[in-house]
Amino acid sequence: MKQPFKFHNLVVAVILFLTCIGNYPISEDSKLENNCRQLETGQEGFIQLVNDSEPGEPLIIYGKIIDSKTRQPVKGVTLFLYQTDSTGVYTNAGPDEQARISGTVSTNASGCFKIKTILPGDYPGQKNSRHLHYIINAKGYQEIKSILFFKGFTTENIAGQGPLIVLDIQKDKAGTWSGSTDFYMDAIDK
Repeated sequence: MKQPFKFHNLVVAVILFLTCIGNYPISEDSKLENNCRQLETGQEGFIQLVNDSEPGEPLIIYGKIIDSKTRQPVKGVTLFLYQTDSTGVYTNAGPDEQARISGTVSTNASGCFKIKTILPGDYPGQKNSRHLHYIINAKGYQEIKSILFFKGFTTENIAGQGPLIVLDIQKDKAGTWSGSTDFYMDAIDK
């Protein structure tokens, strides 16, 4: 009768196990997530769309831009963002893309971004899914243009609006909503 698992295989497995446990550095993914969360005013990758006196509930969104094929962060990506204010108004005149609350941020060397803003309001006179518009561009990649919705603030009207993300945001003791998301970019085939 043939033995499927020999004693020397067990010894090798135990040695491998013992050499693999211990104190090892934090993974690069974990470092990047912490790096994104830690971004502050004045650092590349950080944008504050509203000043601290803007009415509304504070909202912080952070994450990374990642190459969908290589799974590596993409640096120098631009994110153009626009949204309504807390009353649901984009601007008093002009197209929505010229919203009063808007801005562009470039990711840092780790592909990180952090957005400090307020939770967008419902459109005046109607209940809608609160959202933030974004357009993401990087040299050599296909543009991404879509809408970021917020879990707990959505309605049935989000169906059929193209590629979208419903971000799970949590409110801390200080009253600030926050959540994290990564965006995956497809390289342009040459």
